[in-house]
Amino acid sequence: MKKSNWNIVKKLIAAVFMALLIVSSLAACGGKEKNENRAAGDTVKKASGSITFPLAEPLTMSMFAVMNGEYDLKDNPTFRYIEEQTGVNWDVQSSMESDLAEKKGLMFASDAYTDVVFKAGLSREEQEKYGKQGILIPLNDLIDQYAPNLKSALDKYDAWQYITASDGNIYSLPELDYPSPSLPTLFLNQAWLKNLGLSEPKNLDELYQVYKAFKDKDANGNGDPDDEIPLIATSDATPITQLLPYFGVPINMANNCAIMDNKLVYVPTSDIFKEFIAYVTKLYKEGLLSKNSFTQKLDQQKALGVSGDVLGSFFDAGAFLTVGRGRDEDFRILTPFENGVFPVGSGVTGGTFAITDKCKNPEITMAWIDQFYSEEGSKLAWLGIKDKTYKTNADGTWEWILGAYGEDVGTLRANATLQGAANHPSVQPSYWFTGMTDPDEKLLDNEKKRIVKMGAAPFPSLNISDSDSTTLATVKADVDVYINQYIAQAATRELDIDKSWEDYLATLKKMGVDDMIKIYQDAYAGK
Repeated sequence: MKKSNWNIVKKLIAAVFMALLIVSSLAACGGKEKNENRAAGDTVKKASGSITFPLAEPLTMSMFAVMNGEYDLKDNPTFRYIEEQTGVNWDVQSSMESDLAEKKGLMFASDAYTDVVFKAGLSREEQEKYGKQGILIPLNDLIDQYAPNLKSALDKYDAWQYITASDGNIYSLPELDYPSPSLPTLFLNQAWLKNLGLSEPKNLDELYQVYKAFKDKDANGNGDPDDEIPLIATSDATPITQLLPYFGVPINMANNCAIMDNKLVYVPTSDIFKEFIAYVTKLYKEGLLSKNSFTQKLDQQKALGVSGDVLGSFFDAGAFLTVGRGRDEDFRILTPFENGVFPVGSGVTGGTFAITDKCKNPEITMAWIDQFYSEEGSKLAWLGIKDKTYKTNADGTWEWILGAYGEDVGTLRANATLQGAANHPSVQPSYWFTGMTDPDEKLLDNEKKRIVKMGAAPFPSLNISDSDSTTLATVKADVDVYINQYIAQAATRELDIDKSWEDYLATLKKMGVDDMIKIYQDAYAGK
């Protein structure tokens, strides 16, 4: 393409990108008043490296970020408070989570990208691609000189390997959490077990028998034997493949791989995956798996969960997220079966913050973000503003302040802390656990700790070159769609699994799955 034509294309893309940003910002901000944060609370007035906040001369930079809850990030009270306390102001271009992938692509393609990218979920492939192009700058030296809190946290979490690209550079910063299950867990209705005099199942056959009893024996005791749904899944955030850990497969959902017997296995082409599909088919055939599990979205599952006592089990990050805080005590994570393991995350979620080559003040930017890796700054990011979003009790515990920013905890956290919508650059504060009074959060944290003890080693970080990342991007998208389609077709008996399995494998081969597997296996062998 001639340079003049390419310039025209870039201008057109930029125009489209800016139009999308304006539309989403109007949709997000309509009817919302800005919330002032002049109250006293936790501050971030401190030095990071040789830079001290607040700045003597206020500075404004540009940021691309995911919206928090119902608020544009610029109107988030905690974010506004941080601006006031540091003297660093941000011209924020916000994206709704549902539009994130499209807007990121348009932004980088148009050359209209911002100084920093915040809470935008940069994938490993995006970090490699835009790092190699020079759009994302290497952060290694900046971390060394201006981020003492981050350096300490990365050492504590042994996290350097998870944020380092194949060329040895670091292009984005992580959220650092305590280890927990790496995928939504299966919550089983303990009240129904008790009603029917059943024990927690210890293998797949017992789980099947429990589901049969849930369906046939009026498990909720309301006199209607037909309103129980033993198991439900969704087509987006909580697919039925999250049952795989109970087949002894510590699957990494990002690439459908698992480390088994010290080998990297691509699960969808394995014999155990065929066994899994056969089991799911059996559940579906007998009405034990919701008929809508391959089409409905997570928000539909949640609407059903709060509508009444109808769910026997479901996948989610927490029981109260599906059934509400009034009934989550009835649910516990199903214990991994004997000799089984559960996939556990490293606690490191990369891609939460990056600096572009357009940033004229990368040193100040790094010092600014470093504060969120201190205990004080992380409390501000996770809990918000003291005495506005949370309060400290006389015994040292803390609790949320409901009302101004939300009548429930989920809404409050999304609207008034930095936790909403996407992972944020920070370290999980110890105070989150030591001072926790929220009974639902405490229950969930205890359940996660119980499961982590039975967990597999975290899936390793795989450094994949830019060229291989391009291959993966081309192959993986089509392969993933086909795999999900095949599971649904086999489970609903549109296809017979025994007759179609070899054709399924042959189709994957034609789509380039062998090349994809080799990339993963070579990257693992190079660890």
